[in-house]
Amino acid sequence: MKVLHTREQLLLTEIARFNSTLPAEARTLKYQKMAASPFVFFRGTNHLFWQDMSHDWRISLFGGRPDSQLWLQGDAHVYNFGALHDHHDRIYYGMDDFDDAIVADYQYDLWRLAISMVLDLAEKPWSNEDLADEAVKNLGKAYLKAVVSASDDNPAARIEFAPKPIRHFLEEVHDKYSRKRMLKKWTCDNFSRFDFDQEKLETVPESTRLALIRALNSYHNTREHPEQTRSPRILDIAVRQAAGTGSLGNQRYYALIAGETAEKNLILDIKEQKQPASVSVMPEAERNWYKSTFPDEGQRHAHAFRAIAEHPDSWLGWLTIDEVHFSVRERSPFKRDFPTESLNKSEYLHMASIWGEILGREHARGSRHVQNPDNKFIRFIRQKVSPNRKAFNLVLRGVALNYARRVQSDWELFNEALKR
Repeated sequence: MKVLHTREQLLLTEIARFNSTLPAEARTLKYQKMAASPFVFFRGTNHLFWQDMSHDWRISLFGGRPDSQLWLQGDAHVYNFGALHDHHDRIYYGMDDFDDAIVADYQYDLWRLAISMVLDLAEKPWSNEDLADEAVKNLGKAYLKAVVSASDDNPAARIEFAPKPIRHFLEEVHDKYSRKRMLKKWTCDNFSRFDFDQEKLETVPESTRLALIRALNSYHNTREHPEQTRSPRILDIAVRQAAGTGSLGNQRYYALIAGETAEKNLILDIKEQKQPASVSVMPEAERNWYKSTFPDEGQRHAHAFRAIAEHPDSWLGWLTIDEVHFSVRERSPFKRDFPTESLNKSEYLHMASIWGEILGREHARGSRHVQNPDNKFIRFIRQKVSPNRKAFNLVLRGVALNYARRVQSDWELFNEALKR
């Protein structure tokens, strides 16, 4: 007798469904990446997280109401934090990648980030479950403290006042990376065209190239202050290959844009945007609300980026080609992930607090764009959640540690299926 409705059946069916539109080669590469570790698998299956957690009754203990809804990053994990730059090319540490950004309960971001920490720690030879539990506790405490104390002038974690251990990381980025170095990597002929000897770049078919040029020339009006910014002078366009994990296989292009001098040229990252992973598990009424509110996925990405990030770049916008929606943003010369493998136990516990603080600040910022000017979310955390922070942290720790075990088991089932 065939047994139906097992976790393995659900797992494999949902992974196949979610990736069914990817080209076969991209799908194979994505599955190979996901097979590497439970953490990479977790990053590549955000849709499973949302399917499991969207029906979790524990969300109602400290949320599940209008006051707890805000712009979420939607795919929070420890490698969606890193070095970026602001409008003055000053380097800071913050959240990046808003492809899955959505308006929903704040706890989904916090839960996913906590789970990612547990999975990341499991790869460290010096870690254990007690340390993971302590890290999640630090994350939750710092998150609540950041929301409760949130104000409009909270500064970014820049080099001059960044806490250890990220200060050294930002100093290294500042010393080693620059716009010129980025251009040397991706371009040639005095930074005037892309270098197609670079294995991650491919030439663009002429019809696509012309469509991109037309779209870029008109995307200018989607930028936040089009009256203060210039239209791009396009030097070259390339296909960007094999980028990302969850978004692997989506269409992606780089556009080389002329600056005041050749060394100030910049690269625009033009990335296909699809519905966030959370949308497919929404009840019908919520899905209808989503589709009517965000008919353009590129526009949704830009709105979220501007709501959550402290320094969204001035090139942020969106465009559409053949009914495919794309986000447009500058590729930061300083974009680097923080290397958690370099941390020791005490440093990791400190990083957990830093991640919690940054997420809390960005959630407070994102809530103002949903609930402005009432700041209901901040008031809700101050009055209803923070006084019960021990119980709140107990739930967070239970969710993180137990779901990390679920991911480990799912990863093993996935690898067994790949071998068949």
